Amino acid sequence: MTAATDAPTVLVTRRGRVAELTLNRPDRLNAVSEQLYRTLIDALVAADDDPRVRCVVLTGAGRAFCVGADLKAHAAGTRTRADREEYAQLGQQACRQIQTMSTPVVAAVNGYALGAGAELAVSADFLVIADDARMGFPEVSIGTFVGGGVTHRLPRLVGLRRATDLLILGERFTGARAYDWGLAHAAVRPVDLRDTTAALADSIASKAPLALARMKAALRRDDPLDVALESEPWDLLALMETEDWAEGVAAFSERRDPIFRGQ
Repeated sequence: MTAATDAPTVLVTRRGRVAELTLNRPDRLNAVSEQLYRTLIDALVAADDDPRVRCVVLTGAGRAFCVGADLKAHAAGTRTRADREEYAQLGQQACRQIQTMSTPVVAAVNGYALGAGAELAVSADFLVIADDARMGFPEVSIGTFVGGGVTHRLPRLVGLRRATDLLILGERFTGARAYDWGLAHAAVRPVDLRDTTAALADSIASKAPLALARMKAALRRDDPLDVALESEPWDLLALMETEDWAEGVAAFSERRDPIFRGQ
């Protein structure tokens, strides 16, 4: 039997057009490590490069989504300055990949999403969370700092005043509260988390992938109004040259569901 320490740090499964990536260090509540980050980045890139994958679901094995940094490993004091820099950059790269990849990402959060775990969850395009889950950014409280572009992304999601409270006070909040603030797409009973996430992922996977990619990029840019008014027609014109656009028009007129091929 394979030892737990030899198990892959991220499990990858396919369900139709959805790739499910599961953080797999349940004995450490999926605390991040360099290996987990590397494996996650590789899995995200592979999913984004696969035309058969239309949506990615990111979740955690066991009792938590991800409790953040593996403080036991950090406390061992064996990391050099170069090791610390690599760790920090891997965390940034993982969150950057989630935010910038063309394929939409849904984070399904159970248990805890703290620190680096909350950064991964916030990076996703959609957040489905158990109503009793706990999220938080404890970094300032323990003398460290957030990553994953959170100082830019969180204020855009919940407003500067609430982001200030969350990042400086570091208090944990429930999934239900995350939904109330507009941070989560849905907060559901833990027993419903998987089915709700699957339904959302299937809905996303049915959309036109080329249009989705352009929409995700436009939202990420956060252009000023005058720039958005200039760029939107070019996105539209580019899509009107695609087979997917023709399929969408035909399906609408024929009153049937479109079949998009990403072409």
